[in-house]
Amino acid sequence: MATKSKRKRDFQAEYKARIARGLANGKSRSQARGHARASDLPDRETAQFVDRRSKLEKALRLMKQGFSQKDAAKSAGISPETLRRYQKQNTKSRREGGRWVIVDDRPVTVLMATRGKLRDVTVSRDAASDIGRHWVAINKFLDSNDPSHLAPFVGLGLRDTRGKLWPFEARPNVLRKLDSAGEFSFVDIYRQTAQQ
Repeated sequence: MATKSKRKRDFQAEYKARIARGLANGKSRSQARGHARASDLPDRETAQFVDRRSKLEKALRLMKQGFSQKDAAKSAGISPETLRRYQKQNTKSRREGGRWVIVDDRPVTVLMATRGKLRDVTVSRDAASDIGRHWVAINKFLDSNDPSHLAPFVGLGLRDTRGKLWPFEARPNVLRKLDSAGEFSFVDIYRQTAQQ
């Protein structure tokens, strides 16, 4: 019984054709072969959801602490090439004295006391530090029962990344009610803020 012979592929010719197509479309050679370098990637213009517990984010945190790119990638279990691309797309980084200086201005999601409840609000990094100061004021108020700690936040609020206004909760009775209901766990709140 005769069997059909498989057509022999010419992988070299296919590869050359793929590179030629990519170059004709204005791609770099590395983009054409399917492995774009970090320098070839476009800057990301729209904010996207960031999973702060991902391996890539863990590696970025290690780099902020002074680890080299290679060591941070190895520790997180990813390739240095993958980390380089992620770093290029999501941060503004530069080398300074043999170390990476990473400027991460992506929006963050933090817990905020607003409108009588605790809510996760996605805001800019600057706004996140304002929320942190608000939590410090709430903690001081709860410890001392002195509402003057809340005075700087009365009538003020922050806009989230979608433009919605979230007022700071500065009503003493509401904050006491949330505290007595067990809504405030400052250890968890501070831990979440520190991870941003």
